[in-house]
Amino acid sequence: MKKIILLILIVQSIACTRSKGNAEQAAAPVNGNAVQLTPEQIQRSGIKTGRIEKRKMAARLQVNGIIDVPPQNMISITLPLGGYLKSTKLLPGMHLRKGEELAVMEDPRLIQLQQDYLTAKIKGRQLEQEYNRQQELNVTKTSSDKSLSGGGSGV
Repeated sequence: MKKIILLILIVQSIACTRSKGNAEQAAAPVNGNAVQLTPEQIQRSGIKTGRIEKRKMAARLQVNGIIDVPPQNMISITLPLGGYLKSTKLLPGMHLRKGEELAVMEDPRLIQLQQDYLTAKIKGRQLEQEYNRQQELNVTKTSSDKSLSGGGSGV
């Protein structure tokens, strides 16, 4: 009889120890970004796991994400205009040289700025040509000095 009672006490202590271990695991902090599936959910969804191996991909994957680098290797780059990043060939740990392309940015305001620049450049050439023409006419006294100075009250 004493042996049976002793055996029951040993079984109960083992069961209590296991339940405490499970309670401690459940009380451990859980990462807010982690998803845990029960074995039943894994079975129903047909998820299969295997070993990690290198393979060649048949198609190109397009993914979204963030390139993370240590703070000592981080550099802040600012642009005078806004826009969004169209493409970059940079990866964490890559070394850059002076003058190397960092990224391609797109912004409709940048296109407008380029158009305004080209318009002003063409207008500047036209005004310079007109000024040179007026100087030639003034040398031959074909036009008055007034038209060379811009038609104002004089220089």
